[in-house]
Amino acid sequence: MLDQALETYGKSKAYPFHMPGHKRRNMGIADPYQVDITEIHGFDNLHDPQGYLLEAMEHLQNLYGSDHSYLLVGGSTAGNLAAVFAAADQGQELIVGRNSHRSVYNGAYLRRCRLHYLYPRPWAGAPFSGEIFPEDVEEALLRYPESRGVLITCPTYEGVMSDVGEIAEVCHRHGVPLIVDAAHGAHLGFSPFFPPSPVKEGADLVVMSLHKTLPSLTQTAVLHLRGERISRERCEKFLSIFQSSSPSYVLMDSMVKCIRYLEENKEEAFSRFAGLLTDFYDRAECLRHLRVLGTRGRDPSKIVISTAGTGMTGEELSRWLRETDGLELEMSASDYALAMTSIMDSPEGFERLLAALRELDGQMSGPEETRDSRAMEERTRLQKRQKRNRGSSAAGSGAGAKEEVEQVLELWEAEDSEREEIALEEAGGSVAAGQVAVYPPGIPLIVPGERIGESRILQIEQALADGLTVNGLKRREGRWYLPAVKRQNM
Repeated sequence: MLDQALETYGKSKAYPFHMPGHKRRNMGIADPYQVDITEIHGFDNLHDPQGYLLEAMEHLQNLYGSDHSYLLVGGSTAGNLAAVFAAADQGQELIVGRNSHRSVYNGAYLRRCRLHYLYPRPWAGAPFSGEIFPEDVEEALLRYPESRGVLITCPTYEGVMSDVGEIAEVCHRHGVPLIVDAAHGAHLGFSPFFPPSPVKEGADLVVMSLHKTLPSLTQTAVLHLRGERISRERCEKFLSIFQSSSPSYVLMDSMVKCIRYLEENKEEAFSRFAGLLTDFYDRAECLRHLRVLGTRGRDPSKIVISTAGTGMTGEELSRWLRETDGLELEMSASDYALAMTSIMDSPEGFERLLAALRELDGQMSGPEETRDSRAMEERTRLQKRQKRNRGSSAAGSGAGAKEEVEQVLELWEAEDSEREEIALEEAGGSVAAGQVAVYPPGIPLIVPGERIGESRILQIEQALADGLTVNGLKRREGRWYLPAVKRQNM
């Protein structure tokens, strides 16, 4: 059962190159059963903070340089939902990155927003989403002047950064706020080795997950506000709606300890972390077949290991590291795998990862030796189909390069329509009635209301062939099915 499996994993020598950022180190939290309380006298209330929790939020504001900061116990998901509702009223328009997290789309569905997309450009030929360019934001705001705000993801799951400062200037010139989903950026801004924090770059509302990259428990996150383009009262109203009325004091205690740790140790901790990362990237240059992607334009804490050209998928690399060296990576894609690091990682952890990569790299002499013939044949078949459909790419973290997507219905219209299940290979031309996303990270390849194109089907087929987890599909009698708007209703 789960409790036994967790206990076994916790006692094992497995090394966590995955979130949460505390990396299984106890930050001084007592027995959770001793501090798991409710809103009893003297311990404040998250939905009306006047004591300890208000004090924690004030420390958070000073730490990040915001005007107002809020503790979240529902992860960045709660923050994104509140952000969408605070920025737009029912039925209004928003401009969002097409590589947004599923929680953004869920917020738009509930708010019945009309979405206009910003497409990230490819990042240096990698099979994942790149940055959003300021000129694309400018063009979108000119084309859709009724939009109530712009929402982008920065950094992305793989650490790609957009120029938040320039984008904020564009947004403010057009009189709209910039919202940044920085779920993976809570560690930014504390060292010049890392990119700047979106909070200090001019964003109006920033959502961050403490638990992803800092020493805090899973589900802990924060929301920062600057300026008055988004109402403080509206933010507080919707946070109260989307957060539990019984917030966990264990989680809030974890956030307070994380804040205190940063206040007391950030210079030393981030200096040490920067040194470990610099050493790792320098020494990883010796790899001949595997490749650790560079950090220009990216957050270096996200170690992206490319398997392109080796015949090995990212999932196979992750499995090899797990089974051979007890290294557990954060995620796998078709042609790469991602190791997440934080200020709590140890020198020994980096040494183990580098040694394992060197060992595997030394065993490689050609792509044919790393995969069985059946898997290679399937991959080759899909790649040939992809060449005939230029819009597709290897299955990575979501929608990448811009491609023509026909929006037949609004997101909420498609979600609420009568639906049917259609076999994946026969879904071309249908209108999606649900999200389909490789998970992690949960960025939809298909969004409700879109006409399903052959390129998206190919991406999903490749993800499945490469052993990745795809949410939004059902398997029945050996075939995969996805939800589509019932054709007689079109």
